[in-house]
Amino acid sequence: MKQKKLILIFMTFVLFVHSPPVTAKKSKDFNPDQDSGFYYTIQKGDTLWDLSKKFYHSQWDWPGLWEMNQQINNPHWIYPGRKIRIFLKPSAASPKPHIQPVPEKNNLPLDITPSFVYSKMNRVGFIKKMSVPSLGTILREQDGNLMMTSNDILYIKPDKPNVLVPGQRYQVFTVQNISKKINGELFNGVQHLIKADIKVVEAKNGYVTAVITDSFIDANVGDQIMAYYERIPELTVHQDPDPIDAGIICSQNHSLMINDYTIAFINKGTYHDIRPGQIYSIRQENRSAFDAFDESRRILDRSDIQLEPLTSGRLIVLHTENTASTVMIISSVRDIHPGDMVR
Repeated sequence: MKQKKLILIFMTFVLFVHSPPVTAKKSKDFNPDQDSGFYYTIQKGDTLWDLSKKFYHSQWDWPGLWEMNQQINNPHWIYPGRKIRIFLKPSAASPKPHIQPVPEKNNLPLDITPSFVYSKMNRVGFIKKMSVPSLGTILREQDGNLMMTSNDILYIKPDKPNVLVPGQRYQVFTVQNISKKINGELFNGVQHLIKADIKVVEAKNGYVTAVITDSFIDANVGDQIMAYYERIPELTVHQDPDPIDAGIICSQNHSLMINDYTIAFINKGTYHDIRPGQIYSIRQENRSAFDAFDESRRILDRSDIQLEPLTSGRLIVLHTENTASTVMIISSVRDIHPGDMVR
């Protein structure tokens, strides 16, 4: 009997040693400087079961919500104050671990207030009526490189004495004048493209040296320097703002077609009660009306046909100036173009 017990203990030990270990979920803390997407702050009393029902209209989707959030080791224990990534959508399906389109208005309960985090907020450009004041101009790179990137040393000529302070952070930028007709109205402004973050190292006789700490686009001789443009990366989402009559001016890189997650600009800003975090629909003129024919194959008068515009996508406001706003396209069902309507 004693021998049988010893054999049983030995076999249990062998099975334990050779059994594959149970892999715990890898913990990953939320970091607004690295993570982008839609998030929800856990409240007291929340469970994944309840949140799945609120966000996805089905409590049975909770495993997908758990899968998106690697920092949750035990789905039965979630803690108030922590953020979880969510995939906003109108129908029930397992969420995917990346940024996804938000649903149309009024599909979520009123007690849910998600947030949107964009980790690259400080590098997005903007449009103002006038250019921001230039603090200096790049003379050259230390080794003569024409395209300047991270860790390169710059020689900069300040616009005024002592305006660039050693140890302080600044940004490299360029400007471009914008003049476009949007919804029948002429829009004029100055687009600011942010290329890099720099830190001033030393003030010399008539110039300063600086190092590029973070490069977004290669800097060049003649590019300008401005004060560091601090913007909060986390926005409270407003899914049902008052309607606006706006249009897309252009994308940040001036591409003809604008796709998901592209940065663009619209011709309304704080003067029109536009605020960061607001979500709007993008619409296009229904041009199929111009191809309609009557029974005798005679082309109908365009004024006789009033088809509703086609919804082509949705956008979220990232940053606002007085007369224009910087936005991100968060979903699209067809190609989006400059001039499309924003409602």
